[in-house]
Amino acid sequence: MIWGGSMSESSIVNELLKRYHEKKLAHAFLLETNDSERCFQEVIELIKKINCPFEFKRECSKDCNLCNLIDTDNLPSLITINPDGQFIKKDQILAMMEKFSTKPVFTKFNIYIVREADRFNSSSANTLLKFLEEPEDDILGIFIAGNKENVISTIRSRCQIFNCYYDINIADSLDDELLTDVKLYLNAIYKNKDDLIYNKTHMSGYYKERIEWEIFFNTMLYYLKDCYTSERIDKIDMIKEVSKENLIKMVVLIEEILKYIKSNGNIDLILDKFVIEMRQYYE
Repeated sequence: MIWGGSMSESSIVNELLKRYHEKKLAHAFLLETNDSERCFQEVIELIKKINCPFEFKRECSKDCNLCNLIDTDNLPSLITINPDGQFIKKDQILAMMEKFSTKPVFTKFNIYIVREADRFNSSSANTLLKFLEEPEDDILGIFIAGNKENVISTIRSRCQIFNCYYDINIADSLDDELLTDVKLYLNAIYKNKDDLIYNKTHMSGYYKERIEWEIFFNTMLYYLKDCYTSERIDKIDMIKEVSKENLIKMVVLIEEILKYIKSNGNIDLILDKFVIEMRQYYE
């Protein structure tokens, strides 16, 4: 089942909490998101609201032992699974299954959260299918992924799917280190006949998460737009030398690149497309 439309911050919590109170909570959910950390924190808030013995509030962990155990990752009935290296491993799933062979004591459910759920291999996915095919009433699984289509179909088909997309304010998330990376990249490819080689030797695999590439190019977009509208003192040579008309065309190109990133295009091919099309705007 797919929940239609995007969900703003906290709406996923409210929707799943509503289903819980109506006793319509499924045994497994797949949350597709453009911000895995924010989505994970919302899932943690949901777990607190379901299980907190008091009336949950944001600073609850100061007074509530259960919420404090959740915050410190010490609640026995809550397991978070992250990829071990390149993939989520079979041993991680077996360890979780063994731990959840007993009933939860402090909470209503044994809950497992799988982050980067597109990183299963066939072995770990097949091992997990027992939980998904023969669900127990007291076990709840939550999978978080940047793109649901990259999640193994046998897992995806057994989950209720929600789109959890958030507005990203680049001005708020902008930091000096990221901006430096953007300027270094623009300088490195500027009038460089080896720009494609630079992509392969320096940029391929630079970020692991698609959202990181999205923020990278959004930062570039913000920087170029700001260079066009204001007299920044940190303008790189490329900005100083290209015409304002071509600067606008670069901005349009970056907006197009962001669409490719959001549509799950191959990052290496997107980077090559970017440097090839940037060449026409150099003077």
